[in-house]
Amino acid sequence: MNKKKVAILASFPAWLINSDIPAPNQHYAVWLVSLYQLLPSLCHEYEFHWITFCKGIKKAIHSVANNQTFHIFPAYSLRLGQMTHYIRERFCIHKALKKINPDIVHAWGTETFYALAAKSFKGKKILSMQGVLTAYAKRASMAPFQIRQSKLEPATLQAYTIVTAESSWAVERCKELAPNTTVIQWEYSANKDFFKINRTISDQPYCVLAGTDTPVKDVESAIIAFSSPQLSHVRLLLAGIDAQKRPNLPPNIIALGRVDRKRIADLLQSAWCVVHPSLADCCPNIIKEARVIGLPCIVTEECGAKQYVENGLSGFVIPTKSPQKIIEAVLHITQDKNTSLKMGKHNHELCRTALSEETMLQGIQQLYASLIK
Repeated sequence: MNKKKVAILASFPAWLINSDIPAPNQHYAVWLVSLYQLLPSLCHEYEFHWITFCKGIKKAIHSVANNQTFHIFPAYSLRLGQMTHYIRERFCIHKALKKINPDIVHAWGTETFYALAAKSFKGKKILSMQGVLTAYAKRASMAPFQIRQSKLEPATLQAYTIVTAESSWAVERCKELAPNTTVIQWEYSANKDFFKINRTISDQPYCVLAGTDTPVKDVESAIIAFSSPQLSHVRLLLAGIDAQKRPNLPPNIIALGRVDRKRIADLLQSAWCVVHPSLADCCPNIIKEARVIGLPCIVTEECGAKQYVENGLSGFVIPTKSPQKIIEAVLHITQDKNTSLKMGKHNHELCRTALSEETMLQGIQQLYASLIK
């Protein structure tokens, strides 16, 4: 049987599979690593090629890892790329696609150039969303680069055979941009290491908020809530938030700076709950990881991960920009250990199944099979 070729265009952390590539001090898409780990199960049917760009290299590198081929190009300035409509990036990607001659192109994210570059591919192509910039820009202020990038989203989505998104919230936002495009919900799994963690809840209650300190995440609402005397006995740990950019925090709010996944796992293991007051979010990893472990979560109505939180039972789904609702939710969850533990266990196994690698693999099998008949 001739294997079908799949070209995956994504910002993959190639330093994890090639030691010649320096590891930058930055976040990366953990769901792409999960995908990379799962794809060998499909190698009897498909030949996988990754096309990605990385900083710290001066010429293209080709690597083979985990039965997958990587075409790695030097990363250029994104700002310059946007100004030139990513002419250099598109040239490299088109050249690689011509060499690979794939049956399917699978692009990830509209945040930069990957999905944009594959628009002109004449064959079958999939776009898997990571965020919906247009929806974010409607709900919060954003950097000029992101605003300009959001203007490209509608036409990009409309150019694809299939668009996937992680949550019903994200599916709805995509359909607003591309009403005639097939948009399906396909969940990206939580890292398998989080499935091995058993909760050991701390004696002193603390909550975790993890993410970037950008307006769309609305860290401010959480800080206002935990600055209230009502929550002075509960600590809020801000993972990913720079203390120098948040001076004069009360003693119970601690900015931890950048935190790796191992540290996140340690924090979640003993936490009482996770707080995520975002103004718009497709399906943040921190909520997936928390629900896999069995933590209650406080999320907003504009967060796709609300699909894993049953209001009042496994956490709370609150309106955006509602510090008082955060206070009430935290007070309920932290009234005693049993409350936190009981809420965390609600629909715990259902969440673990939905967020498992097996479920993600089944989804991608069905996705590719639907295109190759």
